[in-house]
Amino acid sequence: MSWRGGWMVSLLVVGAGCGGALPGEELAGSPGEVEQGLDSSYCLPTEASTQRVKAILPPSELGSALFAAGPGPFEEFRGTLHFAVNFEDGRRALWKSDGTEAGTTQVKSLPDSTGTFWPIVTGLTATPSRLFFMAGDSAHGMELWASDGTGAGTALVKDLTPGPAHSSLSHLTAVDDALVFFKETYDGTTSPNTRYELWRSDGTSSGTVRLRDFGTEMDVSYLDAKKDDALLFFVRELSGAGTSLWKTDGTTQGTVRLKKLTSGAQAFIRSVETSDERTLFILGESSGLQELWKTDGTAAGTVRLASFGSSRVVELLGTLGSWAYVTTTSVTTQYMVVYRVPLAGGNPTSVVSLPNDFASQGVAFPFIDQVSKAPGGSKLFFSVNIGTEGPGLRDTQLWVTDGTAAGTTLLRRPLSLSDEYGSPLVAVSDDLVFFSSLELGNVGVEPWVSNGTPGGTRRLKNIGVGGTSSYPYGFRKVGSRVFFGAYDETLAGQLWSTALSNTCVSPDAGL
Repeated sequence: MSWRGGWMVSLLVVGAGCGGALPGEELAGSPGEVEQGLDSSYCLPTEASTQRVKAILPPSELGSALFAAGPGPFEEFRGTLHFAVNFEDGRRALWKSDGTEAGTTQVKSLPDSTGTFWPIVTGLTATPSRLFFMAGDSAHGMELWASDGTGAGTALVKDLTPGPAHSSLSHLTAVDDALVFFKETYDGTTSPNTRYELWRSDGTSSGTVRLRDFGTEMDVSYLDAKKDDALLFFVRELSGAGTSLWKTDGTTQGTVRLKKLTSGAQAFIRSVETSDERTLFILGESSGLQELWKTDGTAAGTVRLASFGSSRVVELLGTLGSWAYVTTTSVTTQYMVVYRVPLAGGNPTSVVSLPNDFASQGVAFPFIDQVSKAPGGSKLFFSVNIGTEGPGLRDTQLWVTDGTAAGTTLLRRPLSLSDEYGSPLVAVSDDLVFFSSLELGNVGVEPWVSNGTPGGTRRLKNIGVGGTSSYPYGFRKVGSRVFFGAYDETLAGQLWSTALSNTCVSPDAGL
C-alpha cells in the first residue's frame, strides 16, 4: 500500500483512471482571459503566486503520477504546516514548512519500513502543545507518537499493543490539550466482533490511559464530530438495544451517552456534517426510513428534524443561518433536489432541482462527493458525481449555494472522472474555494480556484508536464498560504503553495 494525498491506494492498480472528458467539453480560456474585479476578502491567486515550495522526494519508481509518493497528510501545529513524508523506499519522516524553501525542514527521521509500504506515518492531529501521529517501528509496530515540534521532542508515546504487533487507532481528536481516540482490537478466537476502547493521551506514557471499554457487543461508527472541545460519536448495541449518541471531554466522568436515537438493531449513521454551532447527521433505519437530526452537544439539543422515505436517498450539505440543507435523490428518476429544513422545527421545503443530463441513459445516479464551507461562511460548496454501471463516472460537477434557487450555481464541470482519484474541495472563504478539475488541450487534472461565480472560476496553474496530470491534493490553509501536494516535473509528488492576498492584480501578472 502507498500513501498519496491522505488516502490509501492499492499498488496492484496503476494507471490514470477510467474516466475521460465529457462529450462537447470546451477548452477553458487562458487565465488572462478571466476578469478579476474582486473586492471581497480574498483575491483569486495568480500563477505567479503558486510555486513549488521544495523538492523533497526523489523521482518515483512507480511510473504513475497518480500513485507516486508525495508529502502528506498536512496539519497546522503552532501556526506552522507540519506533514509526513513517506518515501517509496520505506523511509519515514516528519517535516514542517513556513512556505519558503529554506524554511521547509525535516523535524525528525522516523523508523524505516524497509521492503514494504506499511506502516506509514499518518493521522496527524494537533493540540496546543503537541502534534500526535501514527508511526511504526520493528519493535513496537504501528503506535501513537507525539512531537513538540523538535526532533528531540518527537518520540513514541506508548506501546498500546505490546511487542511488534500494530495498534489500530481511530477517531484521533484534539480535546482541550489532550488527544482522545479509540483503540480497535479484533481477536477472532475470543469474539467475532471488534473490541472498542476509548483512550486519552497527554503525550506521555503515564498520561495515556483508557477511559472506557465498550467491549465487543457495541459497534462504534467510523463517523464522528467535534463540538465544543468534545468528541461526539455513535454507538450501536449489537444486542438490538439501539443506536445512541455519545460524548467525551477526555475524562471518565465526562464520557456519557447523550441520547438514545433508536431502539432498532439495524439502524446506522449514514453521514455527519458540522458547521457553525451545530452538527447534523442522518440516521438510516432498516426499513429505508432516513432521519435528519441536529445536535449542539447536549441531550436537550439533540433533536430529530425530519424524516424521509425509502424512495429517495438523502445526503447532507450543512447549515446556513437558521436552516439545515440536504439533497434528496429519487431512486427512480435519478434527479437530485436541494431541500432546506428549519433548525427550529418544521417541514422540509424544496429549493432547487439539479439537472442530470444522463438521467434517461441508464444508470446515472447522482451523489454528493464532498462539501466545504468556510468557517462562519454563508455559502456551501459541494461536488456532485454522476455514476455509471462501471467504476468510472459520467460527470462530476462543482456547485455553490447560498440557500436560494437563484444563488445555486454550477461553477465547473467536469472535475475528475477517474474512479481512482477524487477531486479535493476546500473553501477558505465565501469568495475562495480550491479544487481540481479536468481540462482538455494537453492539460489534464490540475488545481483550480473559484470566487463562487462561473466567471471567477479558473485553473490555478498547469503543474503537470506534457499533459500529465498533477493530481493535486490536501489543500490546507496555514496563515496567508494554502499548501497542497502535486506531481510535477521532478516526477514525484512535492509540496506546493499559493499565497493569499486581498490586493488584487491581473491573473497573469508577472508571467
